[in-house]
Amino acid sequence: MRRERFISYKESLDLKNSIYIDARTKEEYLEATIPGAVNIELLNYNERKIIGTIYKQESPKKAKLKGVELVSPKIPDLIAEVNQLNQKYDNLIIFCSRGGLRSKSLAEFSDLAGIEVYRLESGYKGYRHYIIDKLENYKFKGKISVLHGNTGVGKTYILKEMEKLGANIIDLEQIANHRGSAFGSIGLAKPYNQKYFESLLWQELESKDKKNEIIFVEAESRRVGHSVIPDFFNQAMKAGDNLLITASMEKRIENIYLEYIKDIKNNQENFIERVIESLTAIKKYIIKKAGKDSYFKLLELAKKAEFKELTKILLEEYYDPMYEHSQNKINTYRAEINAENIKNAAQKIINLY
Repeated sequence: MRRERFISYKESLDLKNSIYIDARTKEEYLEATIPGAVNIELLNYNERKIIGTIYKQESPKKAKLKGVELVSPKIPDLIAEVNQLNQKYDNLIIFCSRGGLRSKSLAEFSDLAGIEVYRLESGYKGYRHYIIDKLENYKFKGKISVLHGNTGVGKTYILKEMEKLGANIIDLEQIANHRGSAFGSIGLAKPYNQKYFESLLWQELESKDKKNEIIFVEAESRRVGHSVIPDFFNQAMKAGDNLLITASMEKRIENIYLEYIKDIKNNQENFIERVIESLTAIKKYIIKKAGKDSYFKLLELAKKAEFKELTKILLEEYYDPMYEHSQNKINTYRAEINAENIKNAAQKIINLY
């Protein structure tokens, strides 16, 4: 058997045409992993639980024997999955929680099949420490420019259009997998947790933060979905340029409707339920801003699937008054951009820089 090949996460970044293989359970993988990693679980959640119980209540030796019993029938399929990746990638990097038995076992099976792999030193834990260290000590090379504006003016659409035109953007809502409002998770999978959000943020900064260049972002509160924007990034947003995006009420309603139209068409009944859940979650805030009558009218409109009228009331009586205060805190905007035409708005912003 060949000598094991260990590699640190930092060293692995220099490998070309590589892929990370997460040997942990599906549940661990879905909670947070290295971006771009694929999951080849050695043991599933229940199997790992069984082994853990034997380890604690009986002995480490018996736990290992049980592990061999559970994994042995899977070996051909595990090797087949690794080999499939080996056909596409020059470098395979296997990891588990701490660089222990799971990654060691999968690496040894691969080695027996003649497939050369790396094992990631300290596993996901080592990777996580690397990301924490990078973000805690991060120093911006460039600057941030922040797009402000009322809900629905099209800030995200503008960012995406600017990206097509060559601008560096970081879509904080995308890397949080949440649109940043009470209705932000509708139509999306589960919001990413803080670990995965930070991994994606560092990945974005590593590729886009360059000396004397601008990164464009959308104004957000500190919390986006389940994730909190790190302090260093939040401070850079506060120190950056501010751009005010405006649009007519009609355009804003249209933008929001288009954002959710796919979900409405796919399953209108489910969409109505999710809207009612979201309205209920912010009931006391709606009543405080707009009154009880408006709240119950919104519920009625949701049940009738009158989404455009519902959106209009939410914007006029809830979101606009709520955001007016935060926007008034900004003394000067570098420019005010009308976004009736998204492409034109994107080009105007790029022309400013």
